[in-house]
Amino acid sequence: MKVGILGGGAWGQALGRLVIAAGHEPYIAYRDHKPPHLLPSTNDPPKVSEACDLLIAAVSAGELQSAIGMARPGPRNRVVVAGRGLDPGSGHWLTDVVENTSDVVRTGALAGPAPTHEILNGALCAGVVASPYDDVRAMLTEALHSSRYRVYESQDRVGVQLAGAVIPVLATLMGLAQNLRGAGVGVHALVLTRGLAEASRLASAVGADPVTFSGLAGVGDLVAAQAQPGHRYYEAGKALASGNTSAGPADVARALVALGRRHGADLPLTEGLVALYDGMDPVMVVQQLMARPATAESH
Repeated sequence: MKVGILGGGAWGQALGRLVIAAGHEPYIAYRDHKPPHLLPSTNDPPKVSEACDLLIAAVSAGELQSAIGMARPGPRNRVVVAGRGLDPGSGHWLTDVVENTSDVVRTGALAGPAPTHEILNGALCAGVVASPYDDVRAMLTEALHSSRYRVYESQDRVGVQLAGAVIPVLATLMGLAQNLRGAGVGVHALVLTRGLAEASRLASAVGADPVTFSGLAGVGDLVAAQAQPGHRYYEAGKALASGNTSAGPADVARALVALGRRHGADLPLTEGLVALYDGMDPVMVVQQLMARPATAESH
């Protein structure tokens, strides 16, 4: 099978390596990067859509609409989004962006703890593909599943995409909690457990399955974020603890807060992160969170 990959950056190349490991041929569409080393590629994205029934979009949330517009996939194509977050302009799910930007009707989402550098170095990883369409899940599984990369399937497309947006926020909060003056392992544990509870609460509000967050796309990805030295979002949390608000998932946090308000979901930790990006002192944010009224743990 020939598998199209939209995006010639490190993540696109890593996925290309996984396609080869699964016994198939990657075909990468690149625009702003140099041609991927030793991987079949083109700087004419529509060629990839024409040659491949399955396309994996390996670009950021902000680049997705442009990538789909350039590739011009149609009803014949199945598109699996392998990026994180929500659309920064509209707050929509990334699969909705694909469907609203093109004639594609069958989409899915890929998430999980698969650090790009580990894949490129031959490490073993896993991920979950979510789609309500059986053929999308089957095609993606065939394209990537191998002794190097295990693929699990889910029908919870919204939940997997929500996890992909929430985990960067939680990883940033974990980095903050572990480096904030006066905070110890108790705050670390509080952020971890209540962050997952917050994610599950939002999942229920938007019609996703809260159990999704106990799997690869949720807890699995968060464990990897904590364990990976120099993880982008963990480091952003460390910077926040020192008052540096120039890095991290500020746009995603704001989009999640807006999503929670539309659906009546209380997201105090995510709102606290937004307050940090708006200039509030980290210690004051923690004090406000600790001063919230007591409640049952299940809430």
